Amino acid sequence: MNRGRRAATLALTLALTGGALAAEPRPAAPRTDVPSFRDMMTLPTPGSGPAPQPAAKPQPAPEAPPDPRADLAYGAYQRGLYIEAFNLAKARAEGPRLNAPAMTLLGELHAKGQGVPRDMKAAVGWYERASDLGDRQAMLELGLLKLRGEDGVERDPKGAVELFQAAGELNQPAALYNLALLKLQGEVTPEDAKSAAADMRAAAKLGEPDAQYAYAVLLKEGRGVEADLDQSVAWLARAAAQDQPAALVEYGIAVFNGKGIPKDEDEAARLFRRAADRGNAIGQNRLARLYAHGRGVARDPVRAAAWHRMAAAQGLVDTWLEGYVQTLSDADRKAADALYATWSTGFGPEFAAAPAAPSPQAAGKP
Repeated sequence: MNRGRRAATLALTLALTGGALAAEPRPAAPRTDVPSFRDMMTLPTPGSGPAPQPAAKPQPAPEAPPDPRADLAYGAYQRGLYIEAFNLAKARAEGPRLNAPAMTLLGELHAKGQGVPRDMKAAVGWYERASDLGDRQAMLELGLLKLRGEDGVERDPKGAVELFQAAGELNQPAALYNLALLKLQGEVTPEDAKSAAADMRAAAKLGEPDAQYAYAVLLKEGRGVEADLDQSVAWLARAAAQDQPAALVEYGIAVFNGKGIPKDEDEAARLFRRAADRGNAIGQNRLARLYAHGRGVARDPVRAAAWHRMAAAQGLVDTWLEGYVQTLSDADRKAADALYATWSTGFGPEFAAAPAAPSPQAAGKP
């Protein structure tokens, strides 16, 4: 069950810098021979659709239930044996000891229709029973359902806040993260940037990568906390180490520009590549520009064009790269199209690791 990462299912864009991603990224310095980067650190809005995440990324193990026999149900769940997981969990949940983690698992199975027909009423019932017994994960799941008010569940934002608060008091990192977002938003609960920053920091310290990135944003902007660029970059690094896509991009920008950290174009390229491999359009765009200019990577017009196409397919417009691609030879454009076709079928760039053929234009240069 995806427990600790549930916060990643809550993302609309809320720009703390006052704008959305520009169609043409602004240059970090007024030079014409370098890639253009714009630092656009944003926070999500709670209660909306899923953030882009790599489909094949391994999920963390669930919180271990206190009863070893309940672990058998979670083990079956993680192996995809949903009917077995349901039967084991139901036996524990309805037993004399009223196992709360087993109830939470039953709620998850009903909510997803795994092993049993999808039944949100039953899911809510099990989450409520587990919450009453103090299960922090059930509090989070029930809070998310009440916040969204979907699938026949009555919307109850205030009830969601109460559940997030209760789970947060039990150090549930995703609950603290979502509570912080609500306090920043100021619609469901009074806006309180200082309290939000404290909750976000607590979630970040508990290892929630989305919270680590969000706390870096708050530190950079000085929102609810004293502005501290060095600490902002440090939290970006921690989030990037967990492959949080936005953090990979922002930390890559900081490393490329030497902003709060020693400049290292090679490392920046590696960070952009990790973000790009995880489907982040901005990371794909930045990587394309590096390949076009030969900064941090060997100059490779074919890969520049292919990564540009990957980003453009997600709606990111870059007029400079559009013009750059038009200057390539027919052979290079065809090679880029072939790479893009391979990558976009779901077989990622790791399956196309062989260097692209040298550009005919570049080959003849000194």
